[in-house]
Amino acid sequence: MKVVFLDFDGVLIPESSCGSDEGTRIPADPGCVQALNYIIEATGAGIVVISAWRIDSKPEAIRRILDQWGVRGRCLGCTPDLWNPHHCVSRGSEIQRWVDKHQALGIEAFVILDDIDDMDDLVDRLVQTNFDTGLTMADAKRAIAILLEGTK
Repeated sequence: MKVVFLDFDGVLIPESSCGSDEGTRIPADPGCVQALNYIIEATGAGIVVISAWRIDSKPEAIRRILDQWGVRGRCLGCTPDLWNPHHCVSRGSEIQRWVDKHQALGIEAFVILDDIDDMDDLVDRLVQTNFDTGLTMADAKRAIAILLEGTK
């Protein structure tokens, strides 16, 4: 199985799509969704959400949001929130925890789509997007290469 670890803000929602309406969910940029769907179609990867949106939303709500945006991939769930007021926990640690817990799925390869780089030892699996533009087709092609490289 291949997995895409997916952030929302700065990946599917670039700065140009951000509104000022507090308390409302912002729609994803169609071009960014198209790039994500390109990855999913080319690799058959499932999606695990790493976005901060997961903290305030139930998994079913996250799946509905992805459906509303037109994301075609199967949402496998969300990474755990390991935030601790006594020490900083990276997204890389949260991703590694999810991977370790779900080894029974037979994870062959994974890629991380995020606009930040706090991935610790997983930085080689990161396709870092630009917050201003979000996920581009060039980013998508790099992500596909990482996913396909991991299965050789």
